[in-house]
Amino acid sequence: ERSLLARCMNAEYTGFFDIGMVQRNEADAIIAHGTMLLVRRAAFDAVGGWSPDTITEDTELGLRLFEAGYHAHYTRRRYGWGLLPDTYRAFKTQRHRWAYGAVQIFFKHWRHMLSGAKTLTRGQKVHYITGWLHWLSDAVGALAAVVNLAWVPFILFVGVMLPPIPFTLPILAAFGAGLLHCVLLYMARVKIGPARIAGAALAAASLQWTVARAIYDGIKVPDLPFSVTQKGKAQKTGSPTAKAAPASPVRTETRIGLALMASSAALFAVNTTGIIELYLFAGTLLVQSLPFLAATAMFVLERRDTARLTRDKAAASTHNPAMDTTRTAGQAAA
Repeated sequence: ERSLLARCMNAEYTGFFDIGMVQRNEADAIIAHGTMLLVRRAAFDAVGGWSPDTITEDTELGLRLFEAGYHAHYTRRRYGWGLLPDTYRAFKTQRHRWAYGAVQIFFKHWRHMLSGAKTLTRGQKVHYITGWLHWLSDAVGALAAVVNLAWVPFILFVGVMLPPIPFTLPILAAFGAGLLHCVLLYMARVKIGPARIAGAALAAASLQWTVARAIYDGIKVPDLPFSVTQKGKAQKTGSPTAKAAPASPVRTETRIGLALMASSAALFAVNTTGIIELYLFAGTLLVQSLPFLAATAMFVLERRDTARLTRDKAAASTHNPAMDTTRTAGQAAA
């Protein structure tokens, strides 16, 4: 955990390993993933090995093993440590691949989830279906935010009817329940402090737009190529990224988030008569802006970490010029 960004990402990952996987293990429905995954060779060969038609081949293999009647076991004991993505862009790329792969797996295996299918147990079906619905909820949330944002000009300048309370209260209630659920589960299962829980929530929320794009891509484009997650360069170079990214990875999220926040402020300002529905809609827009601005905040953390590491490296070179000269000479000789 070399930086604040890394601590946020690691806290978010920990929720998967210490909450989701533990719960799924009780129903023999774990997600097979590349980190520390062991598969019996006989079982691997029996189901046909790796499948080339999904970019999350480890998870797809695990589901095929379940469908073939094999069982799996998960333990929280750490036998090894994986590398975190080097940058927030890499973090988004990885999550896009996971969500996109989930869509591919759904289209390939949905028949096994039907009530009449006998290849999976009821518990396995429930966990896989709810897992897919989790990805879909991010896409629906992002779509609802964009639709509500497009509705604002009609309210302000045309006087179109406001969305009724039944369309706004569920969004506010879902946000509150989701936040409370996250905090309570982390406190009970992960055993980390409030700051790290907040970091996990920030990292998870920041990926809403990325997941929404992945769901859309999975439906429209069935065969996107595998995208490798940039890892390990930060440890070798001493900075979060070995090469500057060509453009901000959060440009779209920042624009949508600021537009939602500005729209919320405008609706609060024009509501001089205290219309409850207008207050609720303005509050909904404010809540919907948070996942988008969370992405902006994650990128700001990365830039801050980069600046700090650059200053530390410069200070180390200043305080130890002999070491710096030796390094330069060695590089020149090479």
